[in-house]
Amino acid sequence: MPFFNQKDGLFYLYYQKDTRNPVPFGDPFGWQLVTTKDFINYTNYGEVLPKGSDDDQDQFVYAGSVFLNANHDLVAYYTGYNRNFVNKEKPSQVLMQAVSSDGIKWNKLGIVNSLLPQKGYDGDDWRDPNVIWDEKNQEYLLILGTRLKGNKKLKTGRIVYFTSHDCQNWNFQGDFFAPDMYTMMEMPQLVRIGAWWYLIYSEYDYKKTTHYCYSRELNGNWIIPRDDTFNGRAYYAARCCGDDKRKYLFGWVPSKEAGKDINNYLWGGTFLPLEIYPAPDGVLQTKLVDSILETVESKITVSDLKINSLSKRQEIIVQKKLKNNYLFSMDFLFEKDYGQLGVIFFENEATFEGYEFNISMSDQAISIERTPNLRWFQMQNIGLTRQKKLKTDRWYHLNLLVDDTIAVLDIEGTVLSCRIEKNISHLLSISVYNSVCKVK
Repeated sequence: MPFFNQKDGLFYLYYQKDTRNPVPFGDPFGWQLVTTKDFINYTNYGEVLPKGSDDDQDQFVYAGSVFLNANHDLVAYYTGYNRNFVNKEKPSQVLMQAVSSDGIKWNKLGIVNSLLPQKGYDGDDWRDPNVIWDEKNQEYLLILGTRLKGNKKLKTGRIVYFTSHDCQNWNFQGDFFAPDMYTMMEMPQLVRIGAWWYLIYSEYDYKKTTHYCYSRELNGNWIIPRDDTFNGRAYYAARCCGDDKRKYLFGWVPSKEAGKDINNYLWGGTFLPLEIYPAPDGVLQTKLVDSILETVESKITVSDLKINSLSKRQEIIVQKKLKNNYLFSMDFLFEKDYGQLGVIFFENEATFEGYEFNISMSDQAISIERTPNLRWFQMQNIGLTRQKKLKTDRWYHLNLLVDDTIAVLDIEGTVLSCRIEKNISHLLSISVYNSVCKVK
């Protein structure tokens, strides 16, 4: 839940620190805070918006957002959740308010009665408010994620909205975005970049990731692009923040159950910032943050090569005995409109087992898998494929950031992250299957 403070030029990153005791949502939590200017150096303030008791509405302090009101006070609208209230007469999730003069010390004001769950909506799924100032209508606008009351397996997830002139008394306006595509929509946010409004949200039903749509008007018709995601399955709950020059996404790469590749993802994980920027048609692109790339000490490149591997597969070793943290960069070009190029990392020199990012000209996509992928599948990689439009005889720049159990592939506006747990081998290589490629 990021907030950029123009006064000190710092990003204030509010987040929930889950103890995993014994599993996600074991112990109640409040909001923790770190600040940063460069995504390299952080100041940790610990818990700044504390959780309530087991009898309080905010037994858990769920997500919300921070903004600056007309009086230049910092205001947090957040979700108070009490698991003991689930399926009871009172809603388990309601919106609450807190104020602060510095973003560090917060004064909780309690439940906002004008923002209580509305009739026909699920009071156990009413969360993650985001507030903006609507300049055109001269009013505050608040959106949140919810779904219709009833069967939770029905695709009734939607974003609803309230308006207010004083940021205290709110009027319910109904559905803001209800595509009937997901069972639940959460972490919604409205952001203006250039001439476009962007509606960002996450869902755990369809692709289990963060999506967006865009429009010229705040209340206009929303356009869902061909690829409406920022990343794959291993990137969730992202919110946007930044200054007038650059905007960033703040999401997390989920952990794996029991730390095994084959297992499902857990809720919560490791923070990963991504820079976002619009293409001329309004479609958003993503990239690794420059300051992080510049800070990586071990940088790996490859010599000029032309690999002719028609009707077969060929693998070439780039470097041996790498450590667990490095940046591999190269440019590549396909001479044929079919086949694939692979980057293999954490590869075993004796057995050639490792992880492979596949760049497929045939499928026009990038993906990640364990290789060799036997017996049966060796990695839970559902949702770890992204569209990537590729052309022959055109150079593309690739960055692969490897950081212990996380790997992030960045190819000119398209990012795919993953969690990998078998990082005990240290060979890096490239492969070409049924194609002709140049790399440098």
